[in-house]
Amino acid sequence: MAKHSFSVNFPGAAVDIIAKARGAIEKAGGKFGGDEKKGDFSVPTPAGTVKGVYTITGQAFAVDITDKPFVVPGSAIESQVKSFLSKA
Repeated sequence: MAKHSFSVNFPGAAVDIIAKARGAIEKAGGKFGGDEKKGDFSVPTPAGTVKGVYTITGQAFAVDITDKPFVVPGSAIESQVKSFLSKA
């Protein structure tokens, strides 16, 4: 069961949003696996690892956080993901 779910609408091609997500997660020391339809990721944080899965439908990047440190609010993760994806 997801601990937090959200969706980010994006312009352009799915390959572009995947490249942004992969780059941001790998830069943070995390792992990213998947393609333009679905995949998973994990990112280490000082409080513990954040894990999740994503699906892309049309122009929506839907994220389900499946595991996160108790002390990290889902809204903070959502905000950070949206920030990563909005960067050019």
